[in-house]
Amino acid sequence: MLFRLLGEVTAEREDGGIVRLGGPQNRALLAILLLSAGRPVSVDRLIDLLWDEPPATARNRVQGLVAELRRAGVALATRAPGYAVATSPGQVDLFRFRACVERARIAEPPTAVALLIEALNWWRGPALACVDLPVLAQSLEEERLHALESRIALELGLGRHGAVVPELAALTSEHPTRESLHQLLMLAQYRCGRSADALETYRRLSHRLAAEYGISSGPELRRLQESILRG
Repeated sequence: MLFRLLGEVTAEREDGGIVRLGGPQNRALLAILLLSAGRPVSVDRLIDLLWDEPPATARNRVQGLVAELRRAGVALATRAPGYAVATSPGQVDLFRFRACVERARIAEPPTAVALLIEALNWWRGPALACVDLPVLAQSLEEERLHALESRIALELGLGRHGAVVPELAALTSEHPTRESLHQLLMLAQYRCGRSADALETYRRLSHRLAAEYGISSGPELRRLQESILRG
């Protein structure tokens, strides 16, 4: 069985058939257990993550969700103080993504780029889509962005400055206050001979940070701006 967390929470049988997991809470409970990588998750922790205000029947409801997932064919084990999913890393898209990222860390740049592309291809949309686990989903999104930034930084190191500018322009529009993406865009623009564009990128970010959060850009970004000004 292949479990997918990087997009909608789904499960597929070896023949490609889709497993009927049930409703959003079934999928949320499964996602929590899969994210624990085989370690048991306590019933109390499951209740805290599944409900903002747990009902009096929360423990019985967790038992019911576990039973429904077991009937669907998911190998859930009862392990004190709660439950765990019996899987191998190769059965979960998230762990395949992470394995590619780890291999990229020690690879030569061209191979590392290919591995990060392979890693990012496991994503089919926002992580944990269609379940209400915002904190866990945001943590996974950070992993995706870090992998994406690593890939782009490697591309810059290989001299592919012009190729990444359009992608970075789109990414900074999606994440208008993320300094690391703006720094990569400024560097790409500068190396393409577009110093004025790089400085405008810095100006826009600085204005937004000041307007929305009352803060200035970080020291790395300021040093890059100063370097561009010096030419």
